[in-house]
Amino acid sequence: MKHDEQVAIVKRLLALRESRRDQEMFDEVKTIPVSKYTDTALLDQELASAFTRYPLIASHTAALREPGSYVASDWDQFPYVVVRGEDGKVRGFYNQCRHRGARLLSERSGAIKNFICPFHGWVYGLNGELKGITRSQDFPCVDKSDYGLVELPVTESGGFVWISRTPDAISDIPAFMGRFHDDLESFEVANLVRYKKTKVVKNANWKLLIKTYLEGYHVPYLHRDTLATAFKRGQLAYDKDGPHIRMMAGRTNLTDITAKPEAEWRILDHVSIYYTLFPNTFFILHPDYVSVNTFWPQAPDRTIWTHEMLYRAEDFNGSSGQSALEKRFRFTNDTVFDQEDFAIAEEVQRNLLHGGSDHHVLGLSEGLLAMFQDNIDERLAIHAAQGTER
Repeated sequence: MKHDEQVAIVKRLLALRESRRDQEMFDEVKTIPVSKYTDTALLDQELASAFTRYPLIASHTAALREPGSYVASDWDQFPYVVVRGEDGKVRGFYNQCRHRGARLLSERSGAIKNFICPFHGWVYGLNGELKGITRSQDFPCVDKSDYGLVELPVTESGGFVWISRTPDAISDIPAFMGRFHDDLESFEVANLVRYKKTKVVKNANWKLLIKTYLEGYHVPYLHRDTLATAFKRGQLAYDKDGPHIRMMAGRTNLTDITAKPEAEWRILDHVSIYYTLFPNTFFILHPDYVSVNTFWPQAPDRTIWTHEMLYRAEDFNGSSGQSALEKRFRFTNDTVFDQEDFAIAEEVQRNLLHGGSDHHVLGLSEGLLAMFQDNIDERLAIHAAQGTER
C-alpha cells in the first residue's frame, strides 16, 4: 500500500471518529437466505466454480525457501503438492502416484530429495519426472516419460504460492487482486517468517465462518473481554476491488498518529487491515504479525479451517520473542477465532437445522456480508450461463 493511500485511509477513519460514527455504512438493510449455508446442490456449484476456476493460495513462500521443500494440500478434494525444484522453480502436482494412485506425501510440509511412492516404491524427481520403477522388468512396455506426475498450474506472487485446476486462472495474479496486490508488495509479505499453522474441522458452512470477520458490530459483545479493548471506539472503513474486500479497523490508539507529520504516518501502527481474498482466504495485517486463514468446504455444515501466523524475524528475537509470539498465537487462534468467532458460527449452523427463520437480516453496518455473498452468487451465475451457452 503506497504511503499516500495509507494517509487517505487514516483520514477516512479519523473523519469517522470525529463525526462519532463507527464505520462507513451501507444504504439499505439486506437479507440472506439461510439456504446459502445448508444447500448441498449449492455447495456443489461453489466447488465447481469458485474453487475450480479461480486461484487458490497454496502456501506462503516461506514454506518453500529451499530446493526440496514442499507443502501438501490441506483439502482432500484437491490433493496437490507444491515443491521447490533444484532449479529454484516452484511446481505443483497432484499428490498421487501414476502407478495405482497412492498418495505420495502424507505430511503437510517438509523437505525431500525425490518423491517416493510408499505403495510400490516408484521414484519421481522434484520436476515430476518418473525416475525409477521398482521391478522394472514387470513393465516392459512402459515409457517412463509418459508417466511423470500430473502437473498443476502454480505461480508465486505477493509472497504467496497460488494454485488452480484451471491454467488461465493464475496467469496474472496482480490483475486478479487489483490494487490490493500492491499492498502485499509494499508491506513486504514475502519476507515474513512462518511461526505456526493449525488445521481444524469446524462444524459450520465455509461462508458463515468467513462472514464472522466481515463486520465490527459484534466486537463489543462477542469479544467484550478480548478484542474490544484494542478496538475501543474503533472505526471501520472498507474498499472493494473485483471479488476482493479490504476492511480497515482503527485501533484504540488511532488518534495518536496525528502527533506525527503525515510523512511519518505508518498505518499498521494504528490500524489493522483485513483482506477477504476470493474465494476462501482471509488474512489480517496487524502491527507485528499476520494471520492467514483459509476455509476448505467438506460439506454444507463442515469446513476445514487453517490458520497460519507469519511475522518479521527482527521483531521477535530470542526466547522472549518466541514467548511473545506464542502468546499472540494462542490469543488469536484459540481464544478469539476458535472459542469466540467460530464457536458462535457453529451454534448458528446448528440452529439452521431446526427452522425458526428462512433468512438472516443484515443491518447497515453489516453490508460486507452481503457484498461477499454477492461476489459468490455473481460468479456462479456467470459460470452457469457459460455452461448453458456451451
